[in-house]
Amino acid sequence: MTRLAVSAPGKAFLIGEYAVLAGATALVTAVGRRAVAADCDDPDRPPASPLTEAAYAHVRQFLSESTGTKAPGPLTSVDTGSFAAGARKLGLGSSAAAVAAVVGFHLAEAGHDPEDPAVRAIALRLAQAAHAQVQGGGSGADVACAVFGGTIAFARGEAPVAVAHPAWLHVGFFDAGAPADTASFVQQVRVAGERDPQAYAAATAQLRRAAELFRSGYESPDPDIGLTAIRDAVALHNDGLRALQRMSDAPIVTPAIAAIVDQAARMGLAAKPSGAGGGDLVVVFAARQADLDLLAERLQREHGLCAIGRLPVAAPGLRRDERPPLSSRMSGFFRLGVDGRRDAVASATRIPRDRFAALDPGSLDLGSADNLIENVIGTLELPLAVATNFRINGRDFLVPMAVEEASVVAAASNAAKMIRAGGGFYARSDPPWMIAQVQLTAPKAGDAADLAVAAIHAARADLLALADSAHPRLVARGGGARDLLVRVLAPDMLVVDVVVDCQDAMGANLLNTIAEVLAPRLSDMTGWTAGLRILSNLADRRRAHVTCRVPPGALAGRGFSGAAAAAGIASASRFAELDPYRAATHNKGVMNGVDAVALATGQDWRAIEAGAHAYAGLTGAYRPLATWRVDADGWLCGAISLPAAVGVVGGATKVHPAARLALEILGATSGAELGQVMAAVGLASNLAALRALATEGIQRGHMSLHARSVALGAGAQGAEVDLLVHRLVESAEIKHDRAVLLLRELRSESR
Repeated sequence: MTRLAVSAPGKAFLIGEYAVLAGATALVTAVGRRAVAADCDDPDRPPASPLTEAAYAHVRQFLSESTGTKAPGPLTSVDTGSFAAGARKLGLGSSAAAVAAVVGFHLAEAGHDPEDPAVRAIALRLAQAAHAQVQGGGSGADVACAVFGGTIAFARGEAPVAVAHPAWLHVGFFDAGAPADTASFVQQVRVAGERDPQAYAAATAQLRRAAELFRSGYESPDPDIGLTAIRDAVALHNDGLRALQRMSDAPIVTPAIAAIVDQAARMGLAAKPSGAGGGDLVVVFAARQADLDLLAERLQREHGLCAIGRLPVAAPGLRRDERPPLSSRMSGFFRLGVDGRRDAVASATRIPRDRFAALDPGSLDLGSADNLIENVIGTLELPLAVATNFRINGRDFLVPMAVEEASVVAAASNAAKMIRAGGGFYARSDPPWMIAQVQLTAPKAGDAADLAVAAIHAARADLLALADSAHPRLVARGGGARDLLVRVLAPDMLVVDVVVDCQDAMGANLLNTIAEVLAPRLSDMTGWTAGLRILSNLADRRRAHVTCRVPPGALAGRGFSGAAAAAGIASASRFAELDPYRAATHNKGVMNGVDAVALATGQDWRAIEAGAHAYAGLTGAYRPLATWRVDADGWLCGAISLPAAVGVVGGATKVHPAARLALEILGATSGAELGQVMAAVGLASNLAALRALATEGIQRGHMSLHARSVALGAGAQGAEVDLLVHRLVESAEIKHDRAVLLLRELRSESR
């Protein structure tokens, strides 16, 4: 199991990517994707690379020359899975982060604190030497940022200078959808500069001015002055990039990058490539997170371009991780017994073993139950299990699931193992936006709806401010009202939809409060009668999106090839897309996994079910939530988009002891991440069901597990259970009456 882990952040250039190569100062910020070097026994540990081997050699030499320092152990593994978008790496500096993490790990192994400034200075020297040895050129800014974290001003040959990130500035990142070869672009620009030094000098001078202007805005205490300077600097920088593109023919500003830059400019925001350009990453600067979320929604709708979540900036540098990454690959986990499984999960998560008493029968005492709902006479318990093999966005999860149906957990774990063979799940989330609704009805027939609609639109800003006043703490955390829409449902009925950013809460109570606060004002200004005031559980603005690719070899089984299984699964998916009767059962398989995670973590599974099925029918035809295709390489590709109105604060997550522990085992850091896990489990559950249906048939896979339930229902105990299950399966008649008869025979034989 993991014993020591040291991580380093990725990086994003805010400004100065090309200018720094000409001696100017660049601003670089550490981002919340981390390379993790860990001493572990993960069977999927990444192999060593020339970069990590060079980093190890440099730190080993340093330690051998240091008096009183023990030699390092074997080269550690380093995981950079979180830097990928599916099979493609994002331009977030994974190589530099990996080198820094390996150096930091072996320094920590020798007793040095990777957060000590003096140790970080040593780590920077060693990591930059290793990186330069393998990668060749480059400024070294990415390595410096990986070591020190935060935001740094970096010039070649000078010590990095920490720069405080302004509280008023919000930074977003967008995936431009194509890989970029930084070294190739830099080389093309260098050759072009030698060919036309005058044009190169003019372009780099413009980029230098842009970097200086940007830094003045970044360090300004005045948000208006600062943001204006940043907008001007980014426009100047983008013009300089286009000049480099014209002279070098390097595709620095691709059509996707141009689309993001242009859309941001129309919204009064500033956007630029982060790095060499050519794809990968675009950074956007705004005064409000809400503006970044609106930009994300428009780019997704109009161009199919995605935001990279809410990626934190000015992230910490080298550090020891209190909760090292775990491996969800636990061979033979199902054979361990309850106590053995608890031991394994406690060891992997570093949760104290005695905390698992919260999962004992009766952990929800009658007093607590009586305070949860009305008319309590007892409690109803469900099995709580852990699904294994889940790897999402490069991170492993042990997934708690509460369900009474046999095979759900085993099937999800098995399908996750197949998906893991293709790199695991790639997930992203919409902003956590929900809708509060106020119904308005005409006081008498013939009242004009258009006048009421016009009055509401005219007061939009005041209404949004009133909505925010209902939850000042939510606004302080960065949430609050984002939009207000009016829809005419009938000549005598309107609905006002208030879009609210709920942050990490599910949001039901706060949305209902906002609807209650707005209703009297809406009624007064329109003369219409306020009716229902409540949230909508159709959370189609708050979805989790998950994709995966499965190699055909992982799908093969007894009597069928992987290619045949992939084709059968794709055909079953198309069946669900064409037939709502099949789609309903298809989606039931998805919700087997989703609901089980929701129950285990204390979420409102009824709201999740309602939202999922409403979303499936939103186009007017009931559709499958998960779809599967075979790509040109013969790999099976799955995708799911699922409304994910879930939270990690409030509700049963704070009241129910088992739900609290389940969330801790899962380790989801936000409501968005919890929603991604649920969608991934739903996709895995669907894959398991379709593979069984398309190959050996669903009944055969369920047979032994169903037989176990029947055996227990017939009264089998202890060793009798396995013996009776075997006889039931052999008889091919898995029924209660047959089980009672076979159990009677079994017991008579043992006398």
